[in-house]
Amino acid sequence: MGTATATVIEDDDDIRRLLEVVLSQEGYAVTTAASGTDGIASLIAEPPDLALVDVGLPDMDGYEVVRRVRTAVIGLIVMLSARSQAEDARLGLEAGADAYLTKPFRPRQLRQELRNLVASALTGDGSAPPASE
Repeated sequence: MGTATATVIEDDDDIRRLLEVVLSQEGYAVTTAASGTDGIASLIAEPPDLALVDVGLPDMDGYEVVRRVRTAVIGLIVMLSARSQAEDARLGLEAGADAYLTKPFRPRQLRQELRNLVASALTGDGSAPPASE
């Protein structure tokens, strides 16, 4: 199996760089895009193992990006947003995202969240791994 791939679609340069660093440290080969249009093109051209999609993009919202690529991307899609309302998370999951994380996040917290998501995806049933006592 080759290197795991990740695509980050985020218009904020600082956050995009942070995500790129965190994912690289986790062993991903990372591709980035700063707009929904570029992100969709990237996701369809080379579907990654993991996609991080910001909700607030300059040209379209992240929900639209996810709806358009969900059938092409078999990997995990994680939405990122500063909006923490339950309604926003529901919209993300309905669009086809596997998870919804809110900003701001600390790199260590983000790493752990992503590890948990990948681990639960690998169990294949979509359920979280059993909690340790």
